[in-house]
Amino acid sequence: MHIKVKLEGFDKVLAQLNGAAKQVNFAASRALNTTAFAINNRLKKEMASTFKGGATDYTLRAFEVEKADKSNLSAEVRLRTDSKGAALPYNKALAHLFTGGRRRFKLLEGWLRARRLLPSGLTIAPGSGMPLDRYGNMRKEALREMLGVIGTQRPNLRVYQKTGKGKAQKAVGYFVVLPGDKTKKHPGIYKRVETGTSSAVLAMVFYVDPVNYRKFINLDKLGREVIAKTFNPAFSKELAAALASAR
Repeated sequence: MHIKVKLEGFDKVLAQLNGAAKQVNFAASRALNTTAFAINNRLKKEMASTFKGGATDYTLRAFEVEKADKSNLSAEVRLRTDSKGAALPYNKALAHLFTGGRRRFKLLEGWLRARRLLPSGLTIAPGSGMPLDRYGNMRKEALREMLGVIGTQRPNLRVYQKTGKGKAQKAVGYFVVLPGDKTKKHPGIYKRVETGTSSAVLAMVFYVDPVNYRKFINLDKLGREVIAKTFNPAFSKELAAALASAR
C-alpha cells in the first residue's frame, strides 16, 4: 500500500534546458522528496483527526518515505512492513483502515486461538467491563491481569487484591464462555470479582463475527491533492536554486 510520485515525459523538459540536465534532475529529485514528505505529514494529520481519540504513536509511525535521487526520479510513501516490539507489522495491523474490508487477526486473537480459548473464525471486541484508553484500545494493565489468569488453563484460579488502606480484600477470577456453552452469556471472557458476600461478573471481551470496515482515508485522493499543491512550486524553487549555483 503506497503513494508513488514519479515524473513521466521529463525528457521534454530536459530538451528545453540544454546543458542543464544535471541541475534539472537534482531539482526534480528534491521536489519529489519535498512532495513525498508533505504527503506523509498530511497522512499523519488525517489520521490524528479521523481515528477515534486521535492517532497513537504506533500509528503515526506507520508510513515511511523512500526518497528519490537524480538517477531515480521516483519517490514513494508506503505503509511499513516491519513491526514495533511484539506488535503486528504495520501493513497487517492497519491496512484495512485505508482499503476497507476486514482487518487481519490480532496477535491477542492468535494467542487465544492457540490455547483453544477463541474459536476459529471469530474475532474479539471489548466488553462493557474492559477499561479502554483514549484511543479505544484495551488497557494493557487489564489485559495483563486477564491473560495471566486464563493463560494458566485453571478456571478456578483467583487473584487476590486490596483496593486501598482499610478496604476489604477482593478475589478476582476469569472464565471463558464458548459458543454452545450452557449459559445465557454471550461468548467471550468474563471477570468475576468477589468481596466478602458480594459478587459481580464483568464482560471483558466478547467473541464476535468479523466485520467489514469502511475506508477511513482515501490514499489516492490524498496523494493527488498534495502533489497538485506541492510539486510544481517546489520544483520551480529547486530548479532556480540549482541553475543559480551552476553559474
